[in-house]
Amino acid sequence: MDFYPIPTCSLNELIATKVAFSIREAELFSGSIRLDLSANGLIGVGAFKTAQSAQLALLPLRRLGIGSRSNHNIVLKRPYIDDNSEPGPPFTRYTLVDESNLLYREANVLYWAKALLKLTYDFIDRAINDASILPPFEIPRLHFIDAGLMLAYSFATVTTHASEKTQSAKPGGGIVSTIYLAEELIPTSSEGKFVKYIHNGDAVPCDLFDAKADEIAEFLAFTQHVQYAKTDGQVYISDYQGMFFWHFNFVN
Repeated sequence: MDFYPIPTCSLNELIATKVAFSIREAELFSGSIRLDLSANGLIGVGAFKTAQSAQLALLPLRRLGIGSRSNHNIVLKRPYIDDNSEPGPPFTRYTLVDESNLLYREANVLYWAKALLKLTYDFIDRAINDASILPPFEIPRLHFIDAGLMLAYSFATVTTHASEKTQSAKPGGGIVSTIYLAEELIPTSSEGKFVKYIHNGDAVPCDLFDAKADEIAEFLAFTQHVQYAKTDGQVYISDYQGMFFWHFNFVN
């Protein structure tokens, strides 16, 4: 198994030399994944993708993010073909070429979004450094989920448990059998809520359940204004959603 994390680049660097995310230029980590193929392993089914729980073991470990711990719990996403039936297993999958194209598109959305969020925070940090006094409010510090493309190869060993499968690192060669979008597993608790902050069809922040969540939604609306102004009206992140906690937040 090969894992290619999606980096956070500056927007200038991205535009000048790295317009699209490419595994040829991305950092490479090898290791193995253990998939939970039981019904319990299916975390969710969206309109276009399935989300499946897995454990990732990289060698060597990454310093931060996905694969920075042994047997790291992660989420693997794959697109499926909507055949107009109630979505559920078994899912009809795309050919490897079509699946790769769809997941590269997903990876590039995250690639650009991470650069745009970095642009926003760089703008904020410069403004604070140039100011004579600090702002009289707390600035939310958000991040997009850590993610990357994962390529599994055709040799796989089945464990003693029928509901699990382990896919090993390729021994110097092999054929790609499956491609995944791998994402960090967002921790959930009784205090956490999944929130739609700003809908992609309306620039007005959503009316939320909590004053703190409302503040984050207003901040994200501000990030859209910064991104729109700094790119001369060419691009901004149009959809913000994520897991709301009292102390930290993920957006995607």
